[in-house]
Amino acid sequence: MINKPEIAAELAALHAEYEEALVTNDVQKLVGFFWDSEDALRFGAGESLYGAKEIEEFRKNRPAVGLARTVFNLKIVTFGEDTGIVTIEFIRQVQGTPRHGRQSQVWRKLAEGWRIVSAHVSFVPPSYMDLASALVGMPIPAGNREQVQVNLDRVAQIAKPLLDYPVDDSIEPAPVFVP
Repeated sequence: MINKPEIAAELAALHAEYEEALVTNDVQKLVGFFWDSEDALRFGAGESLYGAKEIEEFRKNRPAVGLARTVFNLKIVTFGEDTGIVTIEFIRQVQGTPRHGRQSQVWRKLAEGWRIVSAHVSFVPPSYMDLASALVGMPIPAGNREQVQVNLDRVAQIAKPLLDYPVDDSIEPAPVFVP
């Protein structure tokens, strides 16, 4: 049966425990959520971890700063009594900039209980608007973002013919410009 309510509730409770352990950096608890197997897998934002030992080493050596995040779009899909997938989106501050991330976990009920057998975490690439805003230190208020994006799209259309103009690779720029 797909999405059996009591199985989904079990996974929701486990996800809440996992999230608490994550933001408080409870390494022992985090390691315990994963399947203790060479076949366990975790693809992170910057690392690919194969097997429970690599996952544990990552957890032990990860800096315990800036782990707080706001979770939204929590989705749980269960298959029978022993398999489920938990996905979320989140916002987390990374070097002072809010980043939009995604996480998916495949859970399997084994003899020792529910364990994560495969996980994936990634960040959505930041938009040009967000990168430029951070670079110049000028936050764009939520109410202005749509119109700023309209103007950036317009600038891209205006610049396109210039950027598309073919330039021979053998042409050298002038070494010094003197007006």
